[in-house]
Amino acid sequence: MGVIDNFLADDLCKFLEDYYSYELPHYYGHRSSKDSDPFYYHPIKLDALHSFLFSKVQSAVGKDLQMHRAYLNVQHQHMKGAWHTDDGNLTVVYMATQTLDQGIGCLEIKDTKPIDFVQNRLVWFDGATQHRGHAPNTYHPRITLAFKTTR
Repeated sequence: MGVIDNFLADDLCKFLEDYYSYELPHYYGHRSSKDSDPFYYHPIKLDALHSFLFSKVQSAVGKDLQMHRAYLNVQHQHMKGAWHTDDGNLTVVYMATQTLDQGIGCLEIKDTKPIDFVQNRLVWFDGATQHRGHAPNTYHPRITLAFKTTR
């Protein structure tokens, strides 16, 4: 598992927050598991922007990864995340929207301390480990870019 703060330059971080919040459609009905509550989602196509971001992820993580798939998770207030595992080997999560209060909107990975939702934070962990994302307590959504990878 790893965490890097201030992963991207400030201007790119702001661009992604606006792009993901206002330019890309958010589709309702995605679920982490068959029994979980639905939330919003946007599948990411491997365009020039996301190829560039994935190359930065590979450099930061220090591993030669293959992208299995990528998407945005979009949670609003009261959209509880459920415990689940991911396909692929390594899951990489980029926290794209505004920083939330400590203890709110955390990424929780089984048997580790919850990771606060801090804008421009990159987190990676074994996708086979149970994890969940907690809902924000503000009207602004909690948006993460998730890369599911194989080695």
